[in-house]
Amino acid sequence: MSSSEEAFSSSSPSPPIFPEGQNLTIPTTPTTTTTAATASLPSDNTSRSSGLMYPAAEDRDTETLTATGPASPPASSAVSADNDDMVGWHSLPAELRSHILRYAIKAAQQKPKSHQLSALAVVCHEWQELVEAVNFASLKLVSADLSDFDSLFNTNGRRRRAWLRHIWLKVELPKYGRKKNLVPETDEEQQTNDIHFTTDIQSLFELLARWSVEDCPQGLEFELSARSPSDTQKLAGALGVTEEGDSRYFDSHIDFAFLDTQWMGHHGLPMVDVITKFAVLRRCWRNIDPNAILTIVSSLPRITELRYEPFQQFDDGAQEVLDMDRARMIPFWPKTLKRISLFEHFDQAEEDLEDEKAQNGAGGDSDASSDLIINDPEDDDGFVDEDDDEADEESDPNETEPRTCAALALTVARRSIELEELSVAFMCDARHFFQPFFEVRTPRQPDLPLWPTLRWLSLTSSALHYDTTSTQLNNLFLASAKAARRMPALRAMEIFNTCKHCSGAFRYLVDASGARLEWEGSWHVDVADNVERSWREVARTHVGCDLVVAMPRRIPHKGMFHFVNHHLATRDLVVHGISANEMATRKSPVPPPRLRLR
Repeated sequence: MSSSEEAFSSSSPSPPIFPEGQNLTIPTTPTTTTTAATASLPSDNTSRSSGLMYPAAEDRDTETLTATGPASPPASSAVSADNDDMVGWHSLPAELRSHILRYAIKAAQQKPKSHQLSALAVVCHEWQELVEAVNFASLKLVSADLSDFDSLFNTNGRRRRAWLRHIWLKVELPKYGRKKNLVPETDEEQQTNDIHFTTDIQSLFELLARWSVEDCPQGLEFELSARSPSDTQKLAGALGVTEEGDSRYFDSHIDFAFLDTQWMGHHGLPMVDVITKFAVLRRCWRNIDPNAILTIVSSLPRITELRYEPFQQFDDGAQEVLDMDRARMIPFWPKTLKRISLFEHFDQAEEDLEDEKAQNGAGGDSDASSDLIINDPEDDDGFVDEDDDEADEESDPNETEPRTCAALALTVARRSIELEELSVAFMCDARHFFQPFFEVRTPRQPDLPLWPTLRWLSLTSSALHYDTTSTQLNNLFLASAKAARRMPALRAMEIFNTCKHCSGAFRYLVDASGARLEWEGSWHVDVADNVERSWREVARTHVGCDLVVAMPRRIPHKGMFHFVNHHLATRDLVVHGISANEMATRKSPVPPPRLRLR
């Protein structure tokens, strides 16, 4: 592993300016381009031109853009001329022109309302080429934009395909009246939604299917969302659920309707080679059926990354049905996938600070509570399982806290054997994922799983709570170490939890300086000696170095979103950069990730 891949970041990176792989090089002669392309550029970063939506800088996928570093204009630059005539742009040295253009583009991206990025493209052909490379890096599309999208990227605009990194398709569902805000959709309304969903995706895939890998060598990220203009973010969460449990958002699951639209093809969709990443993020307020996810990824033969960030259901029965559907579909996801990130989003809890202080104080040492230990010979991890009747009787879980499905965790664990990076947050429990490593092995039992290529692993567990005993926590940490012995490529493992009252993370990290074991949380945890010994063996076996065990670090609990954004070492994998920005506040912006995905 190179030190540049996963080195701990100590300084903030420069804001993204140019697409990945797009260096700012100034040609010595003007670039020849068509004037029609200039006319197709947007008048500003958020306005519509030729039907296309160009997101502002803060809406762009931060992972699909890499910073080349900010450059301020030189403090003083003397340019000489042989005569008194005004010095033209092409008379300036290439380095100075590069500084000027870089500064202009940066200013337009940081303040899109004051500076129109597309206006820079009409300065000259040279500027047009470089500005378009930035402007076309990420596009927001609705169905009405697709013909203009095809025109901009057809034969005459084919060079633009190499600039495109991210497409966000917003499926527009029909409008409805205010009186229906809290009324579940009828079967007819759901069928209409499915037809819109099918038609929009099919139309885009028909266009992209004509693109070759050479046109877009870096690959595209395809982000999908579905929303009605009548939808509101406020009602997309708990406020959109009635006392009877009804919801317009949660009671229906959008799926394909190929028979109704008469589309035919492989899995119902054409095969698209240029899409290598697929994402459904938290800004998709509607439920997309797991079968629809399978249909899409099955039509992407070169897909390597899948990010799926659905919202948690507010009905236990509906959540269980949905999780079982996911468990049935995941085994059929493409074998080309190397990175999977599943994040079950939740409403941010309204926290009383005084109550938080009282709860954290009451938590104290986790050894204070021992009534959660269950001596069940069939349950070797010693924990109360969420789907046990006994668990329901002993606990009164807050509705904002995630629930987990053991069957889904076991399915994900089996699927992860071929992956390089995996994160499952709030959708599964690490106890179920590591279940074979809690058990006492016998000769008749099957071999333990082996993860030959897994580099990053991030999981959540509701066991990480101040009411859980140190013994129970250390049993989990020990099981994770036993699993890590079967992961020779492992460079980061993080087990965490965050809820209304507390947050904590147990992590093993490897960087250029060596291997490190850490606990960070809103309550104190003593890592047992046998846990440390087991992790030292992992470090010596796979990294060839001794393990540094850091002192436990206690942090204040400032909320669930804050913990995810500010304290997770594997945040770059756990949550998409766009979603991280959505969860952030103005007073607490998203910091640079501690570890960066390559």
